Amino acid sequence: MAKMWLRMKALMLLTGIFFMLYFGLQPLTEMVEQKPLVSSPEEIVFVNSSECHISAPLKSAAFKCAIEPVNKLRCRRNQLITAVTKGGSNFLVARRAPEDLDCTYWLGSARDFPSKRYLDSGYFKLKRDESREIKIGTGQQIVRIKCSNNLNKTEYHDVHYFLPNPDFDGKPSRSPEKLSVMVLGIDSISHMHFHRYFHFMKGFLENLPHITFYGYNRVGLDAYGNLMPFLSGLSANEVDPELSASEQSLLWKIFKMEGYSTAYGEDNAQGILTHKNGEWGSPLQPIDFDLTPVMLEIDNHTRYSIDLREMIHCTAGRKYEEVLKDFILNLIPYMQESPFFSFFWQSQGVQEYYEYGGHLDLTYMLLLKKLLDANVLNNTLVLLMSAHGLRAGTYRMSFQGMKEESQPLMVAIYPDWLKEKYPLAMENFEKNAHSLVTPYDLHDTLMDVTSLDLLQDANIESRTNSLKSLPVKKMPRGISLFLPIPEQRTCDLAHIPSLFCFCRDLTEVPTDDGLVLRCSRFLVESINKLIKPFEKCSQLKLQMVLQAHFLDFGEESFVYELRLRVRTTPGYGIFEATVRLSDALLLTSPISRVNHYLGQSHCVSDPVLKLFCTCI
Repeated sequence: MAKMWLRMKALMLLTGIFFMLYFGLQPLTEMVEQKPLVSSPEEIVFVNSSECHISAPLKSAAFKCAIEPVNKLRCRRNQLITAVTKGGSNFLVARRAPEDLDCTYWLGSARDFPSKRYLDSGYFKLKRDESREIKIGTGQQIVRIKCSNNLNKTEYHDVHYFLPNPDFDGKPSRSPEKLSVMVLGIDSISHMHFHRYFHFMKGFLENLPHITFYGYNRVGLDAYGNLMPFLSGLSANEVDPELSASEQSLLWKIFKMEGYSTAYGEDNAQGILTHKNGEWGSPLQPIDFDLTPVMLEIDNHTRYSIDLREMIHCTAGRKYEEVLKDFILNLIPYMQESPFFSFFWQSQGVQEYYEYGGHLDLTYMLLLKKLLDANVLNNTLVLLMSAHGLRAGTYRMSFQGMKEESQPLMVAIYPDWLKEKYPLAMENFEKNAHSLVTPYDLHDTLMDVTSLDLLQDANIESRTNSLKSLPVKKMPRGISLFLPIPEQRTCDLAHIPSLFCFCRDLTEVPTDDGLVLRCSRFLVESINKLIKPFEKCSQLKLQMVLQAHFLDFGEESFVYELRLRVRTTPGYGIFEATVRLSDALLLTSPISRVNHYLGQSHCVSDPVLKLFCTCI
């Protein structure tokens, strides 16, 4: 009886607590559950003008992860030796050798590229658990070191680049009238890709004066096709293939003529600026600091791959991207001393793996922090940019992935004093954040940077009036972002091919429609004409039309185009292009391959042909 009474008291107590909590917390619950008056945005607006509107959902399309865990891709070998410059001399610093080693080194000049001869060589021994410093010279040097054990097995093989601090007499040599420029390029990163994966970077940028150019649009098929307009103001097809890189009027040469020091570095030996016939290799002169000879030496002697596709490379215990990052950090004392134009580009990993960008987030945030701490950002316009979004793979096959390929990242980080000194120019700069922008515009923008007097209010007003007075059809291809981009700008006026333009609405069309099939066969025939001179390449056949969209040019237009995605045999290549419907069918864009060709094109070396060739 007593136990039953205790149970009843406990039940009554619990019931009382329940009612007290329920009715006491009900107002608070209602307050928490109340819907906000303004709902959170579900999309990002990229371009919002009278002639173009481009937006994207905040939620990404579905995609499959890489076939291997990208976060576990690590260099497998030890970083036994580091390179240090002290008191004007270069030293190899060895830390705790795992066993007795015999080491040979070869010295080369960083300025003697592309000479393949070494200037000197030497030999030293390392005892087990020994740490020592080996002095090997002075100035800019490239050194390759190879260490073997008693069984003649290679235990360490690496290449280092010595870049001593500049001679500095304590008096600033930097001209206050000059603004340095740094390009930090990460290949295959779209705006939305950056939004999803670079959380540290986004947070860090909030504390820096910067502008995100959401309307930045590609104009070429690949990185080369987008960077040549940026560097030269010309399309890739307009660049004279007979001229060497040093003869081209690229930005390095232009800034050098204005008294700037220059630098160039990629995390690849055969970088994106290699000419499509493979003959350039490097922009070369007039570049003062060029990482290319270092990467070539690494690629020829110490490279090994760490992923299944063999697209991410290491040298000893460092990824190629770490070699590039060290190169940038070693240049900081030079950037502090004099005006500088520098161009750095990373492509390994991000070209192949959707998730790889997330592993660069912290790295690039820390790099920007070091530039900030060194006061480099106070005199530098930094362009954090890409050339296009992801070009192939599972995510690229989605509709959203298709759009993102044409919407590369573009963020401009600038010093505060620019807004104070050039208010009208910087006001236009900010207003262009949602304008339709291209690499041609960036080229014109940097041309203004070489002569900052052009940014004075009076000059901006005069140039703006001249721009507004032009007929719409005579709008220039490239417009400095310090001027207002006209509202009437369209993809055609900006020289953006139809395949890369998403200003127009796309209407899906049945893939078995007779006109769609006719245009698709024409697309495949166009590919076959390209590869016909090469007997080792199979002629392709249309296997299936995967996707077809009608491009809406407006009710007043008599232009009709289809955007097509087709699959061909043999090789199962997937290609996209736009075809204009007229008396005769016409390709109005380059032909893009959107799936990996891997080793199918081993019989040709031309990177353009590799996209289309399936070797017999």
